[in-house]
Amino acid sequence: MYRPKMSGTSKLLWALIWLGFMIMTFPGVLFFHAKAYPFIFGMPFIYGFIIFMWAYMCIILFIAPRLNWGVKREKGGDAK
Repeated sequence: MYRPKMSGTSKLLWALIWLGFMIMTFPGVLFFHAKAYPFIFGMPFIYGFIIFMWAYMCIILFIAPRLNWGVKREKGGDAK
């Protein structure tokens, strides 16, 4: 059975998405929950971190379809 290989762009997008999900669910960020410092964008760390990661994931998931991520390509031709 022939399985087409993933392109470099597809691998990069998958890696960025997995990295984002792993960072968002990392429980170590809760160590900063009751701290007065540090601040991110004038907000307590936990809120700034969540907003930053939410924006990161939105940007990655906005760019992915623009690059035709996940579209099967014929070998030697354009995508149909």
